[in-house]
Amino acid sequence: MLKKPLVLSADIGTSSLKAALIDSDGSLAAFARVAYPAYPAQAGAAFIFSTVVWENALESAISIVSAEYAARTGLKAADRLEAVCVSANGPTLVPYTIDGKSLPPLLWCDGRVSGTASGDNVKTKSLFLPHAAWFAQNEPALYEKTKRFISAQEWVSFMLGAEPVTTLPSGLYEEYYWNKSQCALFGLDMAKFPPFVEMGGVIGGISEKAAQRFNLKPHTPIIAGAPDFIAALIGTGVVEPGLVCDRAGTSEGVNLCASLPKTGEAPAFNGLRTLPHIHEDRWNLGCIIPQSGSLFDQYRMESNQRQRDYDELLQTIIQEKGRGYATLVTMAQQVKNALGTFQKNGFAIAEMRVSGGQAKNRLWNQLKADLTGCVLIVPEIADGELAGNSCLAAVALGWAKNIDEAAARLFRVKERYEPKTILSDN
Repeated sequence: MLKKPLVLSADIGTSSLKAALIDSDGSLAAFARVAYPAYPAQAGAAFIFSTVVWENALESAISIVSAEYAARTGLKAADRLEAVCVSANGPTLVPYTIDGKSLPPLLWCDGRVSGTASGDNVKTKSLFLPHAAWFAQNEPALYEKTKRFISAQEWVSFMLGAEPVTTLPSGLYEEYYWNKSQCALFGLDMAKFPPFVEMGGVIGGISEKAAQRFNLKPHTPIIAGAPDFIAALIGTGVVEPGLVCDRAGTSEGVNLCASLPKTGEAPAFNGLRTLPHIHEDRWNLGCIIPQSGSLFDQYRMESNQRQRDYDELLQTIIQEKGRGYATLVTMAQQVKNALGTFQKNGFAIAEMRVSGGQAKNRLWNQLKADLTGCVLIVPEIADGELAGNSCLAAVALGWAKNIDEAAARLFRVKERYEPKTILSDN
């Protein structure tokens, strides 16, 4: 058996952490998903999250993929590992103190956002500073103790041995993170925010302490990962105009790569969020569905079926056409509505490349195609974030010349779902 080098890719989600070993040919060598004991959508507003949850989940995930790889190959994964790359949801910020101890993170979904220090609402492109402003206003003592605010993937990388940095998907993203003028608007200390680096660069190596805890090889390069939706776009090969990614997890987002005329401001569309793409001559147009997979999780919890096999449960739901089926129809209708929003803005979407846990069930994929009237394409690596991290590592390691080449080589179609029936709008 050819001993191919590996990348350890990890993605920090809202309700779980996923990790994979992906080899230099872009093939999935091992996969693990570790659910968190609890998360805000389950526990309510008073729930206090800790970075320890991410760290423990990563430790478990690495143990699982290492054992799976060893069982398949007889080899030790750490000996074949060439790089580690982490992505995460956001905008989430982790405040940490001078001694490197993390405080409870400001999660993207926990509602702790604010305007300026005076309480006035302020228009800002920053997705992160409203969270830090809330922290400064409501936890002034902890704010003073905070050395840096760092995003979720950078915290995990920092904990593994990387430098404290913030990764930008492209130069156009700076104003969506922070700058001196926006920090001044919020009354925030710019020195509490780490320097920017380009994604895909080496930002450190696995420390001796982390190597011992996570059973990794010391000094293995740590690659600057991306926000999860950017990683998913790369991993599904949505780097060319007209291509679409449907990233479905606890929440869901339909993202279109578009080539639009350059203006001083981001192009505005009714009901669509416009953000820069990784290529500065393109834009990412997104329609966000805050509750998608979480609706199904809620159904499973309320019907006491959380422990039931997912495929078996879906088959029963589709056959019985009861409450569970109504939940699936609601989820699909939300996607159909998102496609309608794109249509109203002049972007007709006929097919989407899907990413996330929902992409792994054939019954749901076919039903979703039927109910939305859209062709769904499932890649061999269904978790686009993990594939995207591998692409970034491939460029850093010299396995590919650039991100586009890495994405084209890694994205391979596994299944294609054509709609058989169309959901009525009535």
